Amino acid sequence: MGIKDLLKFMKPYIEPVHIKKYDGKRVGIDAYSWLHKGAYSCSMEICLNSNSEKKLRYLDYFMHRINLLRHYKITPVVVFDGGNIPCKAGTEQERYRKRKANRELAMEKLKEGNVNAATDFFQRAISITPLMAHQLIQILRSENIEFLVAPYEADAQLAYLAGLEAERGGIAAVITEDSDLLAYGCQATIFKMDRFGNGEEIVLDKVFDAAARKPSFQCFNKELFIGMCVLAGCDFLPSVPGIGISKAHSYVSKYRNLDRVLSVLKLEKGRQMREDYSKSFIEALAVFQHARIYESNNQRLEHMKPVPQNLLESLDGKLDFLGPEIPPSVATAIAQGKLGSINHGGFCLFSKTLGGAGGVLKQEPLSTESMYISEALALQKLFSPPKVNSTETAMVTNDVPLKAPKNPFRIQQSEVFHGKSPSKKRKLNKVQSDQEASITAQDSVVTKAENSDNLCVAKESQESVNSMPKMASNGKGKNEKAKRSKQKSLEKTKNTILNFFSRA
Repeated sequence: MGIKDLLKFMKPYIEPVHIKKYDGKRVGIDAYSWLHKGAYSCSMEICLNSNSEKKLRYLDYFMHRINLLRHYKITPVVVFDGGNIPCKAGTEQERYRKRKANRELAMEKLKEGNVNAATDFFQRAISITPLMAHQLIQILRSENIEFLVAPYEADAQLAYLAGLEAERGGIAAVITEDSDLLAYGCQATIFKMDRFGNGEEIVLDKVFDAAARKPSFQCFNKELFIGMCVLAGCDFLPSVPGIGISKAHSYVSKYRNLDRVLSVLKLEKGRQMREDYSKSFIEALAVFQHARIYESNNQRLEHMKPVPQNLLESLDGKLDFLGPEIPPSVATAIAQGKLGSINHGGFCLFSKTLGGAGGVLKQEPLSTESMYISEALALQKLFSPPKVNSTETAMVTNDVPLKAPKNPFRIQQSEVFHGKSPSKKRKLNKVQSDQEASITAQDSVVTKAENSDNLCVAKESQESVNSMPKMASNGKGKNEKAKRSKQKSLEKTKNTILNFFSRA
């Protein structure tokens, strides 16, 4: 995922950071990054479509970190991936092939009774289904967390938001595990954030300005940096055999011109290069610079940066590799989550009330289904239903009403004991310690999985943020009728998923 070996190569520029650095600011979240990490702790349950509550641990993982950000007065902005762009099809197919093979190996180990080995393979086979993303969105709505569904790549959308002022909905940094954010030009990117808020940060301005550090990027501009990343191998174009990140940096540093680098590569590696490598290189470069994103102020699709005329001419005016153009009304419906799909067929409609800048969304059923019929039909023409193998279809679970996990960082007024007996205080402390132990156990499983899949998390040596669990409300009887009514309403949207979360 991302640029091969880029983070290891950029190690001299990585600095430790705590999330409280962004107190009072807006920070973007790569939704699928946290979903993947959270799913490691319940990978077997997801792959086997278990009915166990453990299957929803990825939601606890995600919301714990959302609540951690809110504890430090940070406004989280969660961005989901949308549709796949054509030039990434090869990467998606290869990932699917590996997941399928790992799932088969996991089933074999499970039949042999080797649960530990099976778990390792299940973690490699995990696929974030559209329904899992939809379940998370339900909780984000209920908690009034700002979110956005990108038309295509979430990385491009996040990098675009990072370049905007806060007044226009911009963000100060992005939390992710995907090194693509650096190639997209995101100014401040945080990797490997643990449950205490510790992570590792790369700030691009410091990379280009550093004089004494090696590798040096002083002679680089953003285009040359992107070119180095594409040469090293990315999701949109595999590298030429024998060209890694170090060799790519060497070529770009020496020639300082991407056209010349391509000419030299053709002379030295001509027999090992694809015939269309130069064309594919230009397209991959264009993705990182001119990807299609959703512009919320204008409510339509735009490019991250305007496409220059000379590039347009070199591509014969064809920009389909960036993803099809989407009508403004459809793009807005996607971004706000109003347009989703049922299984892989027709479309299901939602309406949400926008609240505040950036669009905090609340779900309400549409009073009329004709509101977005034209948009749904247009969307079906733009994207053919993804072909999903039965092994991955089995990972999709029933869409059931969900409740937000308890926020351990929020202290309710009723939880403050004034003059209460010591026994009640001891009882609260016991509940608190049990909850912390549960979270710690979950996080240790995730950390182990991340290490096995080259997603290492820093040691969580810091003491946990002081937290108290919510106390149960005494109004159960009064609200029982309202809960039953709400559950019936939610059941009407059973098996509803967002089409644009589908990863091939």
